[in-house]
Parts: sequence; C-alpha cells; structure tokens
Amino acid sequence: MKMAGHKRPGPGDIGRGIPGARSSGATLRAFTLIEIMIVVGLIAIAMSAAIPAFVSAQNKQPMRVALQGLLEACATARAQAILRGAIVELRIRPQDYTFDVAPAGAGGGSAAGAARPEPKAGEGHSVFSLKLPTEVGIEELAINFQLLKDAEAVAVRFRPNGTSDEFTVVLRSLHGELRKITLDPVTARADFEVMR
Repeated sequence: MKMAGHKRPGPGDIGRGIPGARSSGATLRAFTLIEIMIVVGLIAIAMSAAIPAFVSAQNKQPMRVALQGLLEACATARAQAILRGAIVELRIRPQDYTFDVAPAGAGGGSAAGAARPEPKAGEGHSVFSLKLPTEVGIEELAINFQLLKDAEAVAVRFRPNGTSDEFTVVLRSLHGELRKITLDPVTARADFEVMR
C-alpha cells in the first residue's frame, strides 16, 4: 500500500533530516576563522623561535668562510709543492688580510727578502688567492716562532718533501670568535682550534 505524498527514499536522500548527518551531495565543511587564527598563531610562534637561530648562524658565517679558505690555502700550497717538486709559498699580507699561494720566486716579496731565482714559464701567477671577509681580522701571526702581525708581507714555505715552516695564525671576528690555525711543520698539514 502506498501512502499519498510520501516518496520512497533514494540513495541521495539517506541522512536527510537527521542533524549532523551528511549526504553524498553536501559540500565539505570549511575552516572557521578561529581555526585559521590558531594556525597563524602557531606559525608565528615557530617563526619567532627560528629567526634568532637563523640570524645567529648567519653571523657566524664569515668566520666559517675565513677558516675554510685558510685551511684550503694551506692544503693547496702543500699539494702544489709536492706536485711541482719545488718550494711553494703561502704569501700573507696581514694589513690587507690577503693570502696567496704561488711558487717561490714567482713575484711578490717574502719575509726573508732574499734573492729568488726567476720563475719558470707558467709559474708567474698565484695558484690560489683568499681575502678574509670584512668581519674577520688577524689577531696573531707567527712564522717560525716570530711574531709578524705588523709586517707588510710574509711567506710560509712549503717544501716538496711534504714539510713546511712553522705557522700559526689566530683569526678574530667582530662577534668575538677566535680560531687558531696551526701548521704541523713535519707534515705541512693545517689544523684549527676553537679558542672562543
């Protein structure tokens, strides 16, 4: 028996008229303003915690660049001396904060100031150059146990047998960081120490 005015429920009608029930044709619920504000607040808290760490990491970047550059300069000088079978110098201009690796006698002065033989063809240019970042300076510089921070130009000699002069340099950043780089004269390998 059919009832007048009543229609048999179809698949899209299931749950109609029941509070909280969704039908297959209904749209999804959107985010409320309060939920969006909570998410924005959480993002702001996370950013406020992350920004100081990011700024601190950026402030230490110049010292890291200077340290890696100087270690690379020493490694390049050692390798070039061994490969060429000749003395290679790490030339330092403490007042300009520059470091150059070049074969001995290939232009530029050295600490000893002695006459050097003329460079062979292809040896007139530096192999590696480095200028310290403006935020980093030289606190101390010693070659063969002589303090040379105030010298105009000095040179650390790397020999073909894998040895070198004794060399120590302390770098200081504007943020108070101190890094000491030393060269082992027996192996001519550079190492560093965090002083502060």
